[in-house]
Amino acid sequence: MTRVLIVSAESIGSSMAGPAIRALELARALAPHCRVTIAAPPPSELPDDRIELLDAGLEDFGRLLEATRGHDVLLAQRLPPQLLRYVARMPVRFVADLYNPQMIEVLEAMGDDPNTSYRLASKSMLGQCAVADLVICASEKQRDLWIGGMGMAGLIDLERYRADPTFRTYIDVVPFGIPDEPPRAAGPVLKGVWPGIGPEDRVLIWAGGVWRWLDAITPIRAVERLRAEGRNVHLVFLGTGRPGVDPELVPSSAEQAVAYARERGLEGVGVHFNHGWVPYAERAAYLLESDIGVCAHHDHLEARFSFRTRVLDHFWAGLPSVVSGGDSIGDLVHARGLGTAVAPEDDAGFAAACAALLDDPAAYSAARARVEEAAAGFRWSEAARPLIDFCLNLDGRPARRAPFGPLARATYGQYPDILADLHERGGLAEVARRVPRHAARVLRHRA
Repeated sequence: MTRVLIVSAESIGSSMAGPAIRALELARALAPHCRVTIAAPPPSELPDDRIELLDAGLEDFGRLLEATRGHDVLLAQRLPPQLLRYVARMPVRFVADLYNPQMIEVLEAMGDDPNTSYRLASKSMLGQCAVADLVICASEKQRDLWIGGMGMAGLIDLERYRADPTFRTYIDVVPFGIPDEPPRAAGPVLKGVWPGIGPEDRVLIWAGGVWRWLDAITPIRAVERLRAEGRNVHLVFLGTGRPGVDPELVPSSAEQAVAYARERGLEGVGVHFNHGWVPYAERAAYLLESDIGVCAHHDHLEARFSFRTRVLDHFWAGLPSVVSGGDSIGDLVHARGLGTAVAPEDDAGFAAACAALLDDPAAYSAARARVEEAAAGFRWSEAARPLIDFCLNLDGRPARRAPFGPLARATYGQYPDILADLHERGGLAEVARRVPRHAARVLRHRA
C-alpha cells in the first residue's frame, strides 16, 4: 500500500483555517486507499484514527527528513528550501499543493509596507514547482498560472511534453472540497439565539475570515440598504481571528469592518461579528440556519487567481450565494445559476441580488436545487481523484529529477531574502540566532 506523508504548516485540531483543513481533508480522501501520515506542528490532534500523526512543523528539519525517507509520496503546500534540495534527490514522489498562489496573495497581505515577503513567496513557489513530480491547484485559472510560470522558468521540458502534450499528468486541478457526509446541527445557534436575531429573520452568512484582500464593506452596505427597505436581514461574520497563526501576522481587515458597522449603527443590530473562530466541526449549525452565503472582494490579481475555500461550505449546506464576480467561484456561481455574481464593490447590485433571492421563494428554491446538484462534484472523494490516482499508480511514473539551474535559483536563491526577512522581523539578534543553527544542520545532513 502506498505510504503518503502530508506536511501541514499549521496545527490540526478543532479550530482550523484553510491550509490545515485542506491537509486534513486530503488525508481523509486518501485514507481508504493509502497509509497516510500527517506531519503538523504541536499542539495537533487528529479526529480520524485512519491517519497517523507526526508532531513536526516546518522547522523540524530532522524529523521531517527522516519521515520522508519512510514514505512513497510527500505532499505539502510549502517545503523550506533546504528540505526541498534533499527531496529533489530522494526516491520519494513530491506533490506540490499550490492551491494558494502565495506570491500574488502576499501583494495584498503585506499592505503598503515594502518587505521581502513577495520575493520569498515567488522563489518558494518556484522551488516547489522545480522539485514536484505533480503540481495540484484549485482551478483551471490557477493551472494556467502555474503552467505559465513553469514555462518562463524553464521547467517544461521536451521529454515530459512529448509524454503528455496536455501536461495534465504534471499539473492538475484538485479544488477545495466539501465533506461527503451532509451537514448536521446539534441545535439552534443563530435564529432566536444570537442576540439581536429573531426566529423569523433572514441571515446572510460570511463563512470565513475577514482578510485584507477581501471586501467586507460591500455586504455591510448591502445589508444597510436591505434593512432600510424594511427587511429583517442580518449579516453574520463567522470569524475575525485566525487559528494557527500569530495574531500579529494575520492580514486581517476585521477591525475596519467592525468600525464601519459601528459607525453606521449596524453592529449588533444588522451586522454581527464572531470575535473568534467557529470550530470546524461546529460550522454546519451556522450554515444550516442561514439563508444566503456571501463573500466579496475587490478587483485585483489576488481575486482573479483565488479559490474562495470557505464558499464551498455554502454548497455543502445547499445555500445560494451572492458573491463578487471575477474569480473562479464567481464564474462558477454565474455559469451554473448557484446564486448571483455581482461586480466588485457594487453594494446596490449586491443588495438587489440578495433581495431577488429572499423575496422570490420559487427563484430561491430553484437556485438551492442547482446548488445541491453542483455540490456532488465537490465532495472530497471526487475533488481529490487526480491525487488519489497519482498515489495509486506510481510504478508507471519515473521519479522527477529537478534541473539544477532552476532548483539552485529557487532554493539557494531564497537565502538572501530569508536573512533579510529575519532581520526585518527580529533584527540582528534573530539572524545571529538562526544562522548557526542552519549551518549546523548543513554539516549534519550534507546535501
